[in-house]
Amino acid sequence: MLLRTTFALHRFTRRMPILRVNAQRMLSTPQEPGSSSLKVSEGDPDAPVEIESNPYKKEDRKCLLCRTGIELDYKNARLLQQFVSTFSGRVYDRHITGLCDHQQKKLVETIALSRKAGYMPIFVKDPKYTKDPKLFDPLKPIRPHSFA
Repeated sequence: MLLRTTFALHRFTRRMPILRVNAQRMLSTPQEPGSSSLKVSEGDPDAPVEIESNPYKKEDRKCLLCRTGIELDYKNARLLQQFVSTFSGRVYDRHITGLCDHQQKKLVETIALSRKAGYMPIFVKDPKYTKDPKLFDPLKPIRPHSFA
């Protein structure tokens, strides 16, 4: 029994310097601005390299209108027709258009204003805009529908 406890104590004390070094690395001060994001330990050449930023972090997703900086205008019927169904004249939902919530609400209000002003038809898509390039495919939604 005594042999086991001394062996365990020896293993514990042998690992203590490693714990101290790791604790010092984790408690180190942040880097100064303008310096490299990689930290290399001078003492141990086999030590892992610490990276400040996460290389696997996904980019922030932005909707089409936010990414390009396009402002919605009720007089721009050609752009607004891209978000209207050819057959029913209804505005496509967010999961199909890929717009953020703010831009989708703004789009619906702008289309309603454009229809009241007479720039857009109410029930169908204007035939002269049917050959415009597609911003999205209504049959392949960007996000799955929440009720499906």
